[in-house]
Amino acid sequence: MQKQLIQDWQNVEFSFQPNAQAEHDLFVADFGSRMTLMEAVQGRPSAKTVLSEELKKLKKDEENATPKQLKVSYEGKGGLTAMILMGTASSFVVQDQMKKAFAAILTAGDDAKIVQINLRGLSATHAQNVLEWVASLCVLTRFRPEIYGKKLEERKPLGKLSVHILTGLNKKVAESIVEKGRILAICNNQSRSLSEMPSNVLHPKSYRDHVEKLAKEWGVAFNFIDVKQLTKKGAGAFLAVCRADLNERAGIVHLHYKGKKAKKKVAIVGKGICFDTGGYNVKVGEYMYGMHQDMSGSAVAVSLFRALVELEAPYEVHCYLALAENLISHEGFRPSDIVVASNGMSIEVINTDAEGRMVLSDTLVIASEQKPDLIIDYATLTGSIIRSIDTRRSGCYSNQLKLSSLAVDVGERCGERVWNFPIGDDYNDALKSEHADIRQCASAAAADHIYAATFLSKFVGKNVPWVHVDLAAESNKGGLGLVPTESTGFGVRFGYELITKVLG
Repeated sequence: MQKQLIQDWQNVEFSFQPNAQAEHDLFVADFGSRMTLMEAVQGRPSAKTVLSEELKKLKKDEENATPKQLKVSYEGKGGLTAMILMGTASSFVVQDQMKKAFAAILTAGDDAKIVQINLRGLSATHAQNVLEWVASLCVLTRFRPEIYGKKLEERKPLGKLSVHILTGLNKKVAESIVEKGRILAICNNQSRSLSEMPSNVLHPKSYRDHVEKLAKEWGVAFNFIDVKQLTKKGAGAFLAVCRADLNERAGIVHLHYKGKKAKKKVAIVGKGICFDTGGYNVKVGEYMYGMHQDMSGSAVAVSLFRALVELEAPYEVHCYLALAENLISHEGFRPSDIVVASNGMSIEVINTDAEGRMVLSDTLVIASEQKPDLIIDYATLTGSIIRSIDTRRSGCYSNQLKLSSLAVDVGERCGERVWNFPIGDDYNDALKSEHADIRQCASAAAADHIYAATFLSKFVGKNVPWVHVDLAAESNKGGLGLVPTESTGFGVRFGYELITKVLG
């Protein structure tokens, strides 16, 4: 990852002092406090007249819950852009409207930019959420993907963005909220950047080396479980996927951080298939294009890990990245093969394009050895989840009904929404095999996302709470919530909020 990109993401300065030099005034207010907008245009007669008329129009649409946008241009340069919260709009809707209202203004150019954001017209509850989201938005808009060749030579560093926030919150509280929003956004940017790298740049070896460097920067422990070690562990499911990789670059990255006064433990697992051909069940061209992003689950996992480290979460955190490629070779695994995973369970292979659940199964066994208080895994695992709910939410599954319901609630509150699906029970029937302990897939079944999660549940340690996220929302045309790009980095904010909610 280029250093310039990281510097661009971090070149945002937040202040809680007003600045008369700001060309753009951004304003978020509850409907009942909309008249405080007039304070922002004192000394601007023409803007005041226009704003007064706009507020009169707004009164007529009071019962519509969708947040409303108002724009007033200043004489000369700049202007005021306001978002008025109406009724009980969801977190996602507020974030989406905030992005539409403010992203173009916050998007940095080559020159420095000064922006003033006024949140004084919000209730205390709204103010805390909106402050975190707007701080994130200031960083999320600075994301730029990796580029190569002459395009890279033409790219200039982004100018500094100075953000002056006016809020009625206690300054220390506000500073803490802004820092959380800033870090979550930086980690989202990292996730998106990793996901978009081509597979000839980010393959299992270069990915491992990159994460090892990051681990040194973060001051956390790094370990790599290579093919030889996986063989000793009897990780036959993971190794089956690796058979076609004659370079033996695959393996599991293990990061470990122990927070201060840590009493609880969490494990984060990510699917890191750096390219997926489908194996012998080869993908056709339109479905193989873009398969360098089949490692997005691992990008979310390592970025969530970073967020927990930088925000000094009071937990012991383990992160496992299952790094491999699903290639085609005469050595590759085949349908009807039977392999044995590291927990001793035999698996009848049905489809080599269902490699994600193979690498995750052994990785979940290894993660369970730590006996964590929670495991959360991320994977771009199935196409059926997208056919089921599209790409605006991700699928959520758990071995505890209470936990999966909590996950849905957390997603609604933080704006990264998930939808709960059942697993196990009678769904186990379709995974029964005449020759092995379990089938890898339910043949000819429509709801593969449910059967995939049911399969994975067999490899989670006994009595270990577990949440599986099938990343349907990893990519969404037009962006999602606060994120303006098609690649969304979905899961970092959700994971952070879920972990802190579950572990306290």
